[in-house]
Amino acid sequence: MKSSYYEKISDITENIDDIIPFEIPVTWQWCRGYTCFAGMESKKPTGDFFDYIDIDSIDNNNHKIKEPKHIPVSEAPSRANRAVQNGSVLFSLVRPYLENIALIDEKYSNSIASTGFYVCNSTGALYPVYMFFLMVSGYVVKGLNRFMKGDNSPSINKDNIENWLYPIPPFEEQKIICQKIKSMFSEIEVIEKSLS
Repeated sequence: MKSSYYEKISDITENIDDIIPFEIPVTWQWCRGYTCFAGMESKKPTGDFFDYIDIDSIDNNNHKIKEPKHIPVSEAPSRANRAVQNGSVLFSLVRPYLENIALIDEKYSNSIASTGFYVCNSTGALYPVYMFFLMVSGYVVKGLNRFMKGDNSPSINKDNIENWLYPIPPFEEQKIICQKIKSMFSEIEVIEKSLS
């Protein structure tokens, strides 16, 4: 039997079955970005030098940060304004189909990111590694691509990310899913090495 899904905004509860893209297990829930992401904070560079993460700092094949730019605060671009923390996920608002997406670990947690990114921070509903795998998924990337506007640098905006529906398993299950994904990637890596 098919489940029905409802969304409550203020005092109004609406059936949203017609916009649910696929069935999820009964223990999971659909969540709008604005309820599972904590929002973004501004942060200005201070001191003499700072580490700046812009689009060029991302290796979009491996979804990792290659190296932030270490630049003098006096030369800080106006776009250097997004606070990041350990467990944040950077998602490029510009040309999202290029998949400039990365998980921030402890090493880069004191960096400042460009306003060209949406910085996903969990409200507590999302395990950071699951949040990362979710944001690099075809469901999210292809889904958000449809909102792109502009010719030279087609972009999406924060509302597109915050209004999108995300499938959220229970927290402990998110950790298990991440372990399985990492294990699969390790197996693929072993196979690729044996073929080369």
